[in-house]
Amino acid sequence: MKGKCIIVADGQSSQGFKAPKGITVIAVNGVIEWIDRADYWFTLDPHPDNQRRMLNRRKGVIYCAAVDNGYILPEGINRYQRISGRGVEPEDKNSVEWVLWRYSCVLGLDTREGCISTGNSSYGALGLAYHLGFRDVALIGVDGDKSKRVSGGFSGELKHLGALFASALGQINVVSCGKLDAIPQMSLKDWLCE
Repeated sequence: MKGKCIIVADGQSSQGFKAPKGITVIAVNGVIEWIDRADYWFTLDPHPDNQRRMLNRRKGVIYCAAVDNGYILPEGINRYQRISGRGVEPEDKNSVEWVLWRYSCVLGLDTREGCISTGNSSYGALGLAYHLGFRDVALIGVDGDKSKRVSGGFSGELKHLGALFASALGQINVVSCGKLDAIPQMSLKDWLCE
């Protein structure tokens, strides 16, 4: 088991974040374009912007992606199998359960080597942290709201994030240093001193 790890997403609570020395940092999607330092980059989303990021990598950062079978990644990207699943469609299209169904989310971290549960790239990054051996993870910028992203633009539906991260609590110690209130919250300073 390794030390602590921080996952940084593009929500407003990541505004002004500076990576602490000696702590592993996983940058999610567009964060890699503005963060001062990252050890890993992760995506579950082979969107053209992320394809561009995979082709124009930052030196010293290990790039990882969880994708479906048959998707071809650029050379040098660490590949994980994206695990998704769908049951019966919930009737209430305004419910968290429907959003989980819509995005083929899998609750709980997949413990099989090389497999990462889907649901959102930040949640996938938690699966990466788990596979890397981290059991104490802080989330920065994983806010689950519709505010403008730090790097610009807006996210899609995120009301399912609380359910995703809460589903992993029995497997990994994860805290929110942002606005996600479905899991324990803590300031980054307090988490670093713990």
